[in-house]
Amino acid sequence: MMGIPTCEQVTALLTDLEEGALGPLAWTGVRVHLGLCPPCRAFLVSLRRTPILLRNLLQEEADPDPIAERALAGAMGVLRQGRLPQGPSLHPAAGDWSALGPDGDPLHALLLRAHLGWCGACRAHRPSEAALEPGGSPLPESLRAVLPPEGRWRWVRRGLGGAQAARILKDPLSGATLHLVRLPGGRTFPTHRHLGPETTLVLSGRMQDGPAHLHPGDWITHRPGTLHAPAADPGQECWALVRLEGRVRFTGWRRLLA
Repeated sequence: MMGIPTCEQVTALLTDLEEGALGPLAWTGVRVHLGLCPPCRAFLVSLRRTPILLRNLLQEEADPDPIAERALAGAMGVLRQGRLPQGPSLHPAAGDWSALGPDGDPLHALLLRAHLGWCGACRAHRPSEAALEPGGSPLPESLRAVLPPEGRWRWVRRGLGGAQAARILKDPLSGATLHLVRLPGGRTFPTHRHLGPETTLVLSGRMQDGPAHLHPGDWITHRPGTLHAPAADPGQECWALVRLEGRVRFTGWRRLLA
C-alpha cells in the first residue's frame, strides 16, 4: 500500500488490523489514517465492541434464537462493509467559518449559510449570520433564491451510474466550482478521486460516504487525493451541494470523464 489509504480502504482493512494480518506497509498506512480521521476511529471502536456484545449474548443465553443470530450476523456484515447504521452529524471545522467574513470565499460561505439553516448548535454560536432556511424539497427555496435560474444549470447525466451533476457557479478568483448532485435512492456515485479539496452539504435524503452516514444539513470535507464513492440510502433520492477545487478523476473506463 503506497501513501495514506482512503476511508474506503481503511474500513475494508480494519478486521485484518484487529487480527494482526496486515503487512508492515499496510499496518503503517492504516495507523496513520486513523490518527488523522475521527470518523474511522469511531468506526473502529464500534467494530471492537461487537465481539464483546456477542460474548455477552452467548453467556446470557446458552441457546440463542436463530433469528437473533442472523440479525447479529447482518449487523457485523454492515460494520465490515463500512456502513454504520447511523453516523455523526458533521459540522464545519473552526477554520471554515472565516469564509463568512468580507473577504471570504463566496461558494464556501453559501455552504455555511445553508448548513446554519439546519444546525441549531452552529446557529447558537453564530446568531448574527444569515442562515438559509431549510424549507422546500428537494432544494430549499431559500437556496434556490440565491442560485442562478434552473435553466442555466448544466446537467451531466451520462456515465454517472444513474447519478446527475450540474455545475451551477464558479468563483473567478479561486477557480472553485459549485455543483448540485442528484443521486437516486440505492445508487452509488462512481468511484472517483479529487485533485483538490471537496466540501459536501447534504440537502435532502441520506447517503453513506465512507464511514459517515449523512443526513440533510450534514457537512463533510475530503482532502486532495481522497478516493470515495458516496451512496444514497435505498428508497429516496439524495441531493447535495458540492464545492470543488481542481478536477475529478474517475476509476476504470470513466477516467475519460472529468
